[in-house]
Amino acid sequence: MEKIILDKYQKKVIKNKSKNLLVIAGAGSGKTLTIVYKIKHLIKKGIMPSEILCITFTKAAALNLQNKLKHNNIYINVKTFHSLGYEIIKSTQNVTLIKENILDNLIIKKLKTYPKLTKIINVNFTEFGKGKTENIKNNLIQNTEYLYKLKDIIKTFINLFKSNNYNINKFKTFHQKNKKEHLSKTKIRHKFFLNLTKTIYLEYQEYLKYKNQIDFQDMINKAIEIVQKEGIYPYKYIIIDEYQDSSVSKCKLIQTIQNKTNAHLIAVGDDWQSIYQFTGSNLEIFINFKKYFPKAKIIKLKKTYRNSKELLKITSKFIMQNKNQIKKRMSSDKNNRKPVTIYYYNDSPNEIWNNISQNIKTQTLILGRNNKDINKLSNIKKNMQYMTVHKSKGLEANQVIIINLENSVNGFPSKIKNSEYLKYVTLNENDYDEERRLFYVALTRTKNSVILLVNKQKPSIFVEELLKQSNKYIKIIDINSKIMYNEKRPITY
Repeated sequence: MEKIILDKYQKKVIKNKSKNLLVIAGAGSGKTLTIVYKIKHLIKKGIMPSEILCITFTKAAALNLQNKLKHNNIYINVKTFHSLGYEIIKSTQNVTLIKENILDNLIIKKLKTYPKLTKIINVNFTEFGKGKTENIKNNLIQNTEYLYKLKDIIKTFINLFKSNNYNINKFKTFHQKNKKEHLSKTKIRHKFFLNLTKTIYLEYQEYLKYKNQIDFQDMINKAIEIVQKEGIYPYKYIIIDEYQDSSVSKCKLIQTIQNKTNAHLIAVGDDWQSIYQFTGSNLEIFINFKKYFPKAKIIKLKKTYRNSKELLKITSKFIMQNKNQIKKRMSSDKNNRKPVTIYYYNDSPNEIWNNISQNIKTQTLILGRNNKDINKLSNIKKNMQYMTVHKSKGLEANQVIIINLENSVNGFPSKIKNSEYLKYVTLNENDYDEERRLFYVALTRTKNSVILLVNKQKPSIFVEELLKQSNKYIKIIDINSKIMYNEKRPITY
């Protein structure tokens, strides 16, 4: 196909005729190329571009795929899940999108008048004064930090509740779970939280109905209802990119469209790169694909064109410490004996930053766990681009630098835990499972090497783990002690 040489795994995908196909695409394995040539192959076999529904998760990813198709003279309007849902709804209803702060305002108003507020916020109330509960509650309301934190938890709960396509009866299940799993004080706290959140949810849904408005979750859920009743354009193929980010409601929308059209489904993604649980993505849908789409065929793209063999050994061993990841053996034709270099600093990364930045002559991504991480560095050069790891997904660079690798609450991995109340609406995973996938994404953005800036006084537990598992592929530089280490012996730096 036009001087492009496809590997044997990509060819399998293109030739496969299964009704349901899951393509597990490792980092840098030519996922987008495979999608483009699969579509090209379908059109060559007589499928019209209009009969192919192509979906991804973000506007940027949709535009990127659409442009690559256009470059191959294929004109398909690649949709996001939300744009697809909105299009379906607008075909039958005249609705508008709700303003973002409406739910926030509703929650805050409710919290200020809720009589059992002190039962829900689990803090030491002595700091809010002594005396009657009403006085403590009033002082608590004045402390906006606690109030707004609880507001954010309730808002997240409602959004995740809707992204799971739950109905109001699900609160009965939550109460049963609470009774079964918790002791008296915790049980009471959870009971009041669930009652309050249910009330807010119902008021919010009534508001949306009265105003004839929808939110982002409704774009999917209402689209499901409309397709069930009205049907949809008779697509013959549904192709989904980044399927590991799918939520229950998005999966249900695809099932509903497939039931109405009898279309073939091709879902592409990588469970090792699932990093959006906080927006409703549910990895179980990817891992147990055959449960949702019976008799499915699974093909793995096992060759990477981005990372070296040595980096693959490091990252594969690291990610498989998560128990619920799909095993795959990635291969590469690239070699790099020491793909990872650790630079230690004592107090601030700026102790070593000038030394590193002066020697960087190539396109480099600087990746942090949090938006504020970049404030710790000075003198960012023109060929360097900073972003969070979440935003880097799907990108690559000649070199990657990962910063803020320290063992702290806001370090990497982040030690900020989800609220205990969110366990009702999220997948039950170990503390660092998603953080581990996030670090894997950061490591695999590079085409050559990775530099880790590590706090020597309190190094990240992920860095310590890499050193235990894959020390022979890692170079260690400690500027302050003027020593550079490798796996054999120290060398004067």
